[in-house]
Amino acid sequence: MKTLILVASLAFGAAAVAGGVQSYFHAAAANAQVSFHADGTRRNSTEYVDGQKHGLSEQWHRDGTLEWQGQYTRGLRTGEWRFWNAAGELDSERSGTFEDGQRTAPLAP
Repeated sequence: MKTLILVASLAFGAAAVAGGVQSYFHAAAANAQVSFHADGTRRNSTEYVDGQKHGLSEQWHRDGTLEWQGQYTRGLRTGEWRFWNAAGELDSERSGTFEDGQRTAPLAP
């Protein structure tokens, strides 16, 4: 069993380094899609329910710092969303509170 896990891990790692690998994790009606940059670092993670974005969604820059983070409800942005530029600074122009996919307010200080 340990050998099988090791072989599967090595195969997945090699494929991830090859670039553009996406893997899917399923649990009941919900699942998450995870994608990777060509160098194998995580690029995006988004939860889905019944084929729609629903739950936490995050994306990372190539250096591993967050690019954006927020929640979806039935495919639409909802609640607080935060966006960061490549320097790691919060992008207040894009960040804010969302309702039904529309930005309704800037983030509170």
